[in-house]
Amino acid sequence: MSAPAPPAEPQPAAWAPSRTGPCARCHAPTRRYGVGASPLCPACKAARQAQYGS
Repeated sequence: MSAPAPPAEPQPAAWAPSRTGPCARCHAPTRRYGVGASPLCPACKAARQAQYGS
């Protein structure tokens, strides 16, 4: 089991505030809703891809 990802740096939102929600892993604000959204922030998504390879 690996260590959890470090806290993500706050990033300026480039989407509507109503589409912002917490990352499912680290709880940093990220685009959770709408087209192109993901339950993970970019840092956690990269960590997941590195861990599982997809």
